[in-house]
Amino acid sequence: MKNNFLITLLICAVFFISPSCKKKNVSPLSKLPAATQTGANTFGCLINGAAFTPHRRFFLNSDVQANYIYYNGEYYLTIAASNDSDDKNLISVDLGTTKLPIIEGQTLNLARYNITGEAFGRLAYIPTLGNINEYTTTSVSSGQLHITKFDQNRQIISATFSFDALNSSGETAHITDGRFDMKYTQ
Repeated sequence: MKNNFLITLLICAVFFISPSCKKKNVSPLSKLPAATQTGANTFGCLINGAAFTPHRRFFLNSDVQANYIYYNGEYYLTIAASNDSDDKNLISVDLGTTKLPIIEGQTLNLARYNITGEAFGRLAYIPTLGNINEYTTTSVSSGQLHITKFDQNRQIISATFSFDALNSSGETAHITDGRFDMKYTQ
């Protein structure tokens, strides 16, 4: 009788414990920050399906940066996020505009890199040794930047984005499910 009770107890324990012992499959999306609009200084996206969030380990002054500058009668936006947790590369994701004003609710096409009147996206792998592997949006590989909040009084910019970018070898990087919520400097 005592053996039957122990066997039953053991079977029940295995039944209740085994689901919690299974390795849980964590979605890359769950590793990204929420898409907020409060100036939380958050940034995240998927790079070829893997989660990317900013991280500063050593030499960077900041892992995120946002600037909206009025210069010579024109507006320039720069959003940059970097991660140096990989021992081989600093990874940087940048979005920007050249001579293009920002309006809340607008959707900008991310196209040619650093061209007057256009918005762009860029991904760079900057190795400790070797050449930079840079991917940029083009007229062929493009994307979108949707401005969800632009508060010039509180200097907050929030957006969602996605883009495809090409490197000099013709390889494509897919940046999806992007979002940021940042305070910007002028």
